[in-house]
Amino acid sequence: MNRLKIDDCPVCKSKQSECYISTNALMHKVNQEEYRFKKCMDCESVFLENPVPENVLDDYYTDNYLPYKGDEAWGKFKSFVAKSQEQLDTRRMKIVANCIKNKKSFTILDVGCGNPSFLVKVQKELNAECTGIDFSDNGWKDKSYENLTLIKTTISDFNPNMKFDIITLWHYLEHDYHLEETVEKLQNFLNTDGQLIIEVPNYKSITAQFQKQFWQGWHSPRHLTLFSKNGFLRLFNQDKWTLVKYCQYGTLDAFTLWWLGKMEKKKCHWAGSMEQEFWPLVFLKIVTFPFFLFEKVFPMGIQLIIFKKNTFHS
Repeated sequence: MNRLKIDDCPVCKSKQSECYISTNALMHKVNQEEYRFKKCMDCESVFLENPVPENVLDDYYTDNYLPYKGDEAWGKFKSFVAKSQEQLDTRRMKIVANCIKNKKSFTILDVGCGNPSFLVKVQKELNAECTGIDFSDNGWKDKSYENLTLIKTTISDFNPNMKFDIITLWHYLEHDYHLEETVEKLQNFLNTDGQLIIEVPNYKSITAQFQKQFWQGWHSPRHLTLFSKNGFLRLFNQDKWTLVKYCQYGTLDAFTLWWLGKMEKKKCHWAGSMEQEFWPLVFLKIVTFPFFLFEKVFPMGIQLIIFKKNTFHS
């Protein structure tokens, strides 16, 4: 397969970078594909030097891609997994609620919405007008969501007829092929004083340093860029954006990312049933609980950042 060749940092355009780590294709069929990440010497973001072309990404969203299978992958234990997803959606909904304060109604766009369970909760609990976009409709095509607007499209091709008070990107931005264009579009999509909520993996985390090439935050070749805090501040220019909040933790449990890396190392058959992995996962969750209890003190794998659109940019 032909690969792209990325030499300049996609975040700050610096030409100064060094090799950081190499991985195989993760959460994918067994193969010998090598993906090389470089670290920018200026903004400290890490980027994929040899990504696959955007038009062949579908080849990496197969039955091996666990998030698309969701709770169905866990067979008789799927109700437990569904409950875990509901708790995740609740944590995310509370962050949105804190951003909108006492607004009786508002508009929200979720970029890369996949299964739109998060939007269902926001619509129900916060009385929001909800829109979700994704390049694939696998997350919703066999279900009915009457109160949501769900559109199969890329952010590059999305041209809404309205603006939004909140835009969320839960583990989307690291997938993006056109960062500058995307940030400009997000700015245009927001209402004055609108807020942008971004959650991504943190390559500077303890789990990333420990698991090395098996860490699922690399998610090669689906993840193109992993950001430092400095990288975020370079990408979201202070003339147009105000930093509201930065956290070295997020809504996704850092244990989950660590567990996925552990499964990668033991060559998990991702396309198969996860039933046999349920009780070992529960055991590991209990054993490692004291360690992950400190994820709000030490970076464990996830980071969350909130920006506000500056008033004088409308």
